[in-house]
Amino acid sequence: MNAPAQIIPINPAASSLTHHAVNISELKAQVNLIQYVMRDVMKSGEHYGTIPGCGDKAVLLKPGAEKLMLTFRLANDVDVETIDLHLGHREYRIKVTLYSPAGQRLGTGVGSCSTMESKYRFRVGPVELTNKPVPREYWDLRKENPALAQEIIGGRGFSAKKDDSCNWKIARQGEKVEHDNPADFYNTCLKMAKKRGLVDAVLTSTAASDIFTQDIEEDPDLYGQTEHNGGNSAGTTSTTSGTSQGHKPDSTPSSHGAGPVSTSEIIGYLTAKGIRMELSADESEISAFPDFNDTSARQWLKDHGFKWDGKGKCWQYR
Repeated sequence: MNAPAQIIPINPAASSLTHHAVNISELKAQVNLIQYVMRDVMKSGEHYGTIPGCGDKAVLLKPGAEKLMLTFRLANDVDVETIDLHLGHREYRIKVTLYSPAGQRLGTGVGSCSTMESKYRFRVGPVELTNKPVPREYWDLRKENPALAQEIIGGRGFSAKKDDSCNWKIARQGEKVEHDNPADFYNTCLKMAKKRGLVDAVLTSTAASDIFTQDIEEDPDLYGQTEHNGGNSAGTTSTTSGTSQGHKPDSTPSSHGAGPVSTSEIIGYLTAKGIRMELSADESEISAFPDFNDTSARQWLKDHGFKWDGKGKCWQYR
């Protein structure tokens, strides 16, 4: 004879989502800690940065993700899936799971990378020098208006390069050809997939997506934006560390000698200080409303390009 079923009463409070919710003060403390780490420990271009053509929001890079892991003492577990493709190509799919110091699972991130991606599948052929000298207008415009400067020397696929006599000539970039051995990039793709999964996991587990975005990758070409450098071939773009050649960050030099500051840094500072702010729809303008007695905040705003708007009774940054 079967034993009677045991009925376990359910506590409505325990089954409610709010029962397991994080305390508001703890949530604020975590956000403030991330912003302080961003401002006081991380460096723009090394731990985070911006990608040309992809907006002003800070992009979290692998070194920055590792700093946040150290900050919260997170441990990670990596699961690798390898998929063999045709002609020796390979794809790696990575799942990264993060755990708290107490062993609690906090979140999972995923990332993939394949030797079929254009930057691993193809290489660029040799540069062919033309007999045309680089026009002076190119040098005058390449910093202020790189797109127009590029058109002057022939458009995409052309660059400025010295010949054997050290004279600047217009050079034509060679056509793309496939790499002979995809295995040369197996390890690179594996590391790249792991990096993508790690950044995704950190953003998910720390709820830092409102401060950072996922690493949008190293190649602005994928988003219709290319940087050109007079001494390099066309298509030179930002590197895996998040820096870029010729890219000028969205910043305003300080009249008091303070370093340039990005829009994300300004937002992080104002949020950490608890200063009310307003952003325009395209995030090109920031209005800050510090207390009159907060002299340090007002001085910081002045030092980093803010101007007093008497009509709006606020400090404005454009």
